[in-house]
Amino acid sequence: MSKLSEKLYERAKPLWDKESENEFVAAMAEGTLEEEKYRAYMLQDYFYLIDYIDILEWMHGQAEDNEVAEFLKNAADSTRYEKDTVHIPNMKKLGITDDEISVAGKAPDSEEYLNYMMGKARESLVYGITALLQCSWSYAYIAKKVSDRYGDKLKSSPYSEWFSAYTSDEYQEANQRWIDILDRVVQDISSAEEEKLCMIFEKCAHYETRFWNIFISVKP
Repeated sequence: MSKLSEKLYERAKPLWDKESENEFVAAMAEGTLEEEKYRAYMLQDYFYLIDYIDILEWMHGQAEDNEVAEFLKNAADSTRYEKDTVHIPNMKKLGITDDEISVAGKAPDSEEYLNYMMGKARESLVYGITALLQCSWSYAYIAKKVSDRYGDKLKSSPYSEWFSAYTSDEYQEANQRWIDILDRVVQDISSAEEEKLCMIFEKCAHYETRFWNIFISVKP
């Protein structure tokens, strides 16, 4: 009998493959992405990370399984550390000021995506774990697929660090840990509930595509 993670992967893979060829992602790999578009991405991703951490912390407070609670705490802590020590300094390097951050708001598609994930987490902890896993797993998948496609050419891109961050052993192992946690907690669920989790995962993959597309139309 196949694991839930295998079914999630099959549902999302066609969407992830399309995302790996997204105009924005391809331009990052080729090094041709206009900096203004990358600035817009970094700013929106900053707001996304804040809410993502909030969802993880909320789920941690609801978790009764010790292993799940520890995982969610570690995920929230590591994401916050990345935001504070990597993401914010990189925003500063791009010239994104505190004033710009304070007046900017989440893009509608991003806000809808985050609200969906928080809503699912409030319905059921396992729904939330499934929804947030899609984000982590899609980045791991897309970064590796694009890195394999571009090979050594990627090294000359000014955005190469984005790909190396998500293809690193540390990130890939953390993502696999998330997959393993989910597979363990859903061992005894019904086929109907399993299908609902697949639908949540697939919907989040569609939201992820919409998130990437936000930045294509940004004018340099």
